[in-house]
Amino acid sequence: MDSEAMAAPGQDYPLVLSLAGRLCVVVGAGAVGRRKIRGLLTAGARVRVVDPSPAALEGLADVEVVARSYVAADVAGALLVFAATDDGALNRRILADARAGGALAQAVDDPAAGDFQLPALLRRGALTLAVSTGGGSPALAAAVRDLLAEEFGPEWAVLVEVAAALRQKRLTGPETTPYNHSVLPALLAGGLAGLVAAGDGEAVERLLQRVVGEGVTLERLGISLPKGLK
Repeated sequence: MDSEAMAAPGQDYPLVLSLAGRLCVVVGAGAVGRRKIRGLLTAGARVRVVDPSPAALEGLADVEVVARSYVAADVAGALLVFAATDDGALNRRILADARAGGALAQAVDDPAAGDFQLPALLRRGALTLAVSTGGGSPALAAAVRDLLAEEFGPEWAVLVEVAAALRQKRLTGPETTPYNHSVLPALLAGGLAGLVAAGDGEAVERLLQRVVGEGVTLERLGISLPKGLK
């Protein structure tokens, strides 16, 4: 059954945003605000930080610093806005200003009042696993993320590279089927993750040739297998 069809009306709609070069605003440069800033910079966003305390802004690099009290114009043109001050009334005003300008906003002191929730993330190269409880329990989301980290080790970054290379080179199916979904389950069932984790390139290639076809090598895929990752 389609998992989306099972979702109850009114549930959150998960998506992955591309923030490269997009303006995102963080109002408040305390501990929580700085965490938001780091995450946005990692995503390649153009970050504007507003805080009236010069001391709070020390050490912030690669961001547009606005060292004064917040005004509505600070969120103009933003895609995402984080209200991260310790003033609840101000955070509500920031949310209203952001929405009026067409931005999506979050208040760190009242996530349910905002437009989105930030999930607990586990990154393995280009693979991102996100866990959300809809704001109900961020601690539980983090705990589940940590459990997933035990199952999905650094070898999964290489698995993404393998899967992407097979798709790009059209090695997973005929030309009319750019990506054959039967191939990846077979590779996983054949122990690809464990072989990559062990750094056993020869065994990886034997598995690829058995499942995908003769002549499929890591060199042909443009992949350099790291030494044992476990």
